Amino acid sequence: MHTIYEHTEKGFDEALRAIDRAQLVLARELSHSAGSRLVLKGGMAMRCAVGSMRLTKDIDFDRSPGMTRAALKGQVNSALKSAAALTGLRSPKVDITKDTDTTCRARLAGVLASGKSVRFEVEVSGRSEPDWPHVIQQTVSPPARYAMAPFVVQVYEPHMLAATKIIAAMSANRNAPRDLLDLYDLLGTGANPAQILSALSLEELQVIAQEALSKLTLSTFELAQQELLPFIAPAQRAQLDVSRWETMTLEVAQAVGQWAEQAVSLKLKATQAQAQELQPAAVQASVPRGGHV
Repeated sequence: MHTIYEHTEKGFDEALRAIDRAQLVLARELSHSAGSRLVLKGGMAMRCAVGSMRLTKDIDFDRSPGMTRAALKGQVNSALKSAAALTGLRSPKVDITKDTDTTCRARLAGVLASGKSVRFEVEVSGRSEPDWPHVIQQTVSPPARYAMAPFVVQVYEPHMLAATKIIAAMSANRNAPRDLLDLYDLLGTGANPAQILSALSLEELQVIAQEALSKLTLSTFELAQQELLPFIAPAQRAQLDVSRWETMTLEVAQAVGQWAEQAVSLKLKATQAQAQELQPAAVQASVPRGGHV
């Protein structure tokens, strides 16, 4: 069981606490209604599977393509309404902002009793079948103040979270400091995504190995101050400065490079093994019937 920390204890304000509670309610409701066909990913998966101290602006799932659009949209709409009610949002508004064969995206917005506005989005993606061999069931224990019983959610294991984070961080059109922090946290858990990364092409793995440092250094501390620091605990935020951020960048880049090199080695070994398995069959096929070699 993984216990989720309570935001007030870490110095976050009521708006962020309300968003967190609403997101946990949403995760619980969707897990109850469609749990076997949904897999939690992204920032909330980091919190539930790894214990990340980073808040997430939105919550994301992968789903089985077998779910119908109508059923999914109805479940998301119902879960968001429950999240609004149990969080005490006033004038809650649920909007389905995207509804296609591959993606359902919705937004919840409302106002707290104090007058503060809160909002967040949920996205459920069905572009491909979830990678089920790397899915685990995680029991989540919400903070006592949330008055929620523990619940079970399907989430990607740390090895898979690391692999997807690397692919995201190395994307040409993405530069998100949260990727670096998440990889740093995953590194601390002992995650090793080399086996999963070995499914990539040799060319892709070589790019990761050679360019990890140059790509990750684009997530500067200045950018982290704007996009990341407001979403981590104040105590953790106080420990981060330019020097510490650069050290974390170097450590993560080194690990990513090593994982990519391990993946190349695994891929080459698998290719050699396949060639050896095919060799006897090729020799047998070359022997004339009734003849000798």
